[in-house]
Amino acid sequence: MRQITKSREPQSLTQYKQQGHASYAGLPQQMRTDLKNSLLTEQGMVCAYCMQRIKSTAMRVEHWASQDEHPGLQLSYSNMLACCTGNEGQPKDTYTCDKLKGNDPLTYSPAKPLDRVDSRIRYLDNGKIKSTNVAFDTELNQVLNLNETRLVANRRAAVDALKDRLARRAGARTKDQLRAYLAEVTSKNAKNQLKPFWGAMAYYLEKRINR
Repeated sequence: MRQITKSREPQSLTQYKQQGHASYAGLPQQMRTDLKNSLLTEQGMVCAYCMQRIKSTAMRVEHWASQDEHPGLQLSYSNMLACCTGNEGQPKDTYTCDKLKGNDPLTYSPAKPLDRVDSRIRYLDNGKIKSTNVAFDTELNQVLNLNETRLVANRRAAVDALKDRLARRAGARTKDQLRAYLAEVTSKNAKNQLKPFWGAMAYYLEKRINR
C-alpha cells in the first residue's frame, strides 16, 4: 500500500450526480466504465491495497468508507479506490483487499493525504507488510489480509528481482544511482502502468538511500 494521488472525477460522474436520486447502484454502464478507467489510471493499474496488477475486466471498485455505513459518500470520488478481485471464488481464508474488507472500517486510507499512509507502512525483508500503529497493523492482517501467503511471496520476489538488477554492476551503488532506480520504480510506463508491488521496491530503495 502506498499513497494515491487522486485526480479529478470523470465528467460523466459529475454530471450524473447532478441528477435527482443518483446512486452508485444506478450508475449507467458507460459511467461505470469511465469511473473504472479513471481509478486505474491514477493508480497505475495496480490494486490500492495489495498493489498487484489489475485491469478493468477484473477489478472491484472499493468504497473506503462503506456504502452501507456512509450512504452519503457512495458517489464521492475521493472515497473510491480500484482494487483486485481479492481471490474471489477461492477459499475464504485467502480473500484479500476489498473482497475481505466488506463494510469493515480502516483507520487510514491510501487516498487521504493527511493519513500519511506511506509513513505508517513497513515492508519487511521476508516480504511481509506491517505498521507501527497497532490498530492499523491488525487491520492490514485481519481486514485486508495483506500478508496472505501468495502476496508475501510476490512482494519478496519483486524486491529480490530489484536486488539482482542492482548487483549486476560491480561495486556499490551510489545514492544518485539509487535515486535513479527509485524514480524508475515510482514512474508509470508508456501504458500508464506502475510495476506490480512497486511499493515494496520503493521502500527498499528508500531505506538504502537514507542509510
